[in-house]
Amino acid sequence: MYLLKATHKFSSMKVHLLLGLILLSFWGYGQKDCQNSTNFIPSTKNGVINWQQFPEFSLPFKLVYSGPRFGDSFQLPLKHGFSHLATFTTADVDLPLKNRAILWYGVASLAGQPWYEIESPWANDLVKYREKWRSEVRAMADIFRDSQGKTMPNVDILMLDVEREIPTDAAIRLLKSNSGVPEQYRKLSDIDFTQRYKKDLSKLYAEPIKYLKNNGIPIATKFASYSDAPVKNSEFPLNYTWQEWQTSDKVLNYYMTDSVSKKVGGEFYQQNTFLAPSAYFCYEYSLLKEYPNIAYQLFQIEANVARSDKEIMLFQWLSYNKCQANSTYGFNTNLKSYLIEAQAIFPFFSGAKGIWLWEGPITPNTVNYSSYETYINSLYRLSQFKDFFTGDYHLVIPKSAYQHFQDRDAVWRGVVKGNEILIAAINEFANDNEITELLVSYGEWSQKIQLMGKQTFLCKFPLPDLQTNYLLYPNPSKGTFTFEYFGETYLTGNLKIVDILGREVLNQHLSGNSRKQSFDLKLASGSYFLHYLEGEKVIVKKIVIE
Repeated sequence: MYLLKATHKFSSMKVHLLLGLILLSFWGYGQKDCQNSTNFIPSTKNGVINWQQFPEFSLPFKLVYSGPRFGDSFQLPLKHGFSHLATFTTADVDLPLKNRAILWYGVASLAGQPWYEIESPWANDLVKYREKWRSEVRAMADIFRDSQGKTMPNVDILMLDVEREIPTDAAIRLLKSNSGVPEQYRKLSDIDFTQRYKKDLSKLYAEPIKYLKNNGIPIATKFASYSDAPVKNSEFPLNYTWQEWQTSDKVLNYYMTDSVSKKVGGEFYQQNTFLAPSAYFCYEYSLLKEYPNIAYQLFQIEANVARSDKEIMLFQWLSYNKCQANSTYGFNTNLKSYLIEAQAIFPFFSGAKGIWLWEGPITPNTVNYSSYETYINSLYRLSQFKDFFTGDYHLVIPKSAYQHFQDRDAVWRGVVKGNEILIAAINEFANDNEITELLVSYGEWSQKIQLMGKQTFLCKFPLPDLQTNYLLYPNPSKGTFTFEYFGETYLTGNLKIVDILGREVLNQHLSGNSRKQSFDLKLASGSYFLHYLEGEKVIVKKIVIE
């Protein structure tokens, strides 16, 4: 329900109070809009993904499909939410450039080289590596007609798969005893050895993309490196506080860190157009309630968003991973359906701008792939609200994924655009038929929602027009005017006034002891805009100076 806009000057606090009560009477009410999913039937036949049972749809994200194609010659993933293909059939030779993505496996894999054999940055033969890289990227170029026979592929996204580093200081020190490390490094103190390892390994990580750029890769090609991000998933969230994950240098991946400032940066980080953390779900954790899976995945996004302004493309897999070396569980055990549904929807509510849906290079047709149909159906649900993720919108994250990981409770996130809010919520700890009541809120709006079992709730609600709670008068004026809030709290946010070119003429943090702020400004005639930010509230008012 949309509220009537106040268009005249209020001269009495009684009128203010009356209107405020009327506004509050609407809050918490309003018809929700929950678009239905398709009534898809999961395939029982092995080696099949039934794309045709879903309507064609699109999403405003970079979604890379590297799952099985099974002879698909119609590029069906591109008609069902995905923007890029990373597995190809012979029919893809003329695939449009904007839809091409390649995962470059085994970048560091070269027999006899210390980087590959013992994860050492020393005594590697870069000439041999460049020969290997030359051969591999030429093979990539031959996939597409417009780059066949060339030295470099014509591709929109090139994702590196390196994964040859020792992650912890203790493990790095163990390398000192390895005879494959040159003696000049083994003689260093533990501290100097560790620092030198990190510095030289970081330099080595930058070599593959440097090679590509020096040898004519198209300048528009976008780069990222699988699982490499400032905050990496090798550490469990509870090893550090959330404050440390957001601010501390000690939690950073060292080859995504500037060696001088110790902050996020460095050559390899700068080479990456976007970041590609991974947070596969451990099979072992699916059996333990101590590990709420979706919160663990969202943590990877939120921690990296806090440390970098580069966009996040999250790697996902529809199977459980074997995370413990002594585990008796193997790969390729399908995720539970509720988790497939959640990971198709929630990442975008935590700030991800894309997903790379990965699958192992070998996809036998003797396996059931109906998990992909569950994922497609979930993307379709999200697509019905895709306008929320375009233009001017902002995320509502009332509680960090880190805290959810610690508390083991229901997760909800929101996206606000205009006077509507889109809510996604899940309780992974509910029984299948259990109903969970959850209170969601934004500003002074609140709503009780009901979650069914472990299913992902996805609905939009109308919001009260927050702009009507704030008055700007007189308007037009000669430069003397008042900004007033009629509500229960005080003005505690930041207020800016800008001209039509976006130049600030005032920037002031309000003290928080009044609901009214008056101004007497000497401004040239014309139009200006007042911006008031307080928590999740964003208020914009046009000012006309006569």
